[in-house]
Amino acid sequence: MVRICPCLQGVPHELRFWVWWHISGAGKAAAAAPGHYEFCLDKGKEQPAVKQIELDLPRTFPRHSWLSGPEGQVALRNVLTAYAGHNPDVGYCQGMNFLVGLLLLVVKQDCFRTFWLLVVLLEQVLYPGTYAPNLDGCHVEMGCLGHLLKQKQPKLAAHLESVGCEPSLFCTDWYLCLFSTSLPAESAARVWDGLFSEGCKVLHRLGLALMAQAAPQVMALDNAGEILRCLKTFAAGCHDRDGLMAMAFKGIGGLPGAMIRRLQQAEAAKVSAMLAARAANKHRAGLKNAIAAGQQLQQDTQQ
Repeated sequence: MVRICPCLQGVPHELRFWVWWHISGAGKAAAAAPGHYEFCLDKGKEQPAVKQIELDLPRTFPRHSWLSGPEGQVALRNVLTAYAGHNPDVGYCQGMNFLVGLLLLVVKQDCFRTFWLLVVLLEQVLYPGTYAPNLDGCHVEMGCLGHLLKQKQPKLAAHLESVGCEPSLFCTDWYLCLFSTSLPAESAARVWDGLFSEGCKVLHRLGLALMAQAAPQVMALDNAGEILRCLKTFAAGCHDRDGLMAMAFKGIGGLPGAMIRRLQQAEAAKVSAMLAARAANKHRAGLKNAIAAGQQLQQDTQQ
């Protein structure tokens, strides 16, 4: 019997397809809904998300020979369209194309299994609302990372704040694309080994680990733009996946689930207030424009 620690050791490449399928619960979900993928694929073709999906297909890992070729483009289209049919409220959000691209490569280009892994990933593994129309959940998770940085790496957090480099400037892709566009492919797959095994808390661990490893370079910079370029370059060069995962699961210390949930609840309240204020401002602006248009129409009529 082979014992595997998905977080620290990673899953052997030849077993990753099988391990993800079973530990995620995707296999059980698929068995409980026979014919659902095919039904959603047909239904999805009628969704408005199809237009944006088509625009993003050629932008999905364009340097990968299979994904950028005819068969890969069809596979991407089918899975994304099926998910739009499965969950019309979300439909499609930019970033999901990269998730599907990585899944297709891991599960040996199997659209059916990619669809079910995507369903479980978005609806059971990630924080709720990560891909909502306003990206509510993504904002919550980015806010949590900001708090965790202050707790775990206070000097680095203070430096980032002093130069106006908010976490949302550098970690949006981390939480929307799950490091698939930031890290080298095999390093990203190692992150997903942990994600399917341990849940969305793994994303915080990896974010903190990357920041800890890049801290000496970041602390030497006093410009937000330079820091963003530094972090992007640093992440792209993280080929030492063992070192990265060791930092994430040993180097940064504990991240109790109860603490993460408290942070998420607090950030969710802030995000809700922010979105409500944004909607109110938009409504007021609309009223002002309508009143101005009415006054102009009245003046034109009187002339």
